[in-house]
Amino acid sequence: MKTYLKLEFCSEGAKPSDIIKRLEDLGWKPVIGEYDFVLEAGPGEGVGESFRRMLDKLQESLRGTNVRFTLFSTH
Repeated sequence: MKTYLKLEFCSEGAKPSDIIKRLEDLGWKPVIGEYDFVLEAGPGEGVGESFRRMLDKLQESLRGTNVRFTLFSTH
């Protein structure tokens, strides 16, 4: 499963370079196109507990940065 992440930055928020570093530290990879990052699940992983933990880590990492995000997953 691949999960795509689209970001919306605010001029009053954190620097984009800082956000990129935070996301890369969580395993997200930058992509060019409609979405900004992709995260590929390991074999057997899906919309389960590991996915929920990933969402929690993502939200915690972006808290206080004034960055909005949207997710899209494929199988």
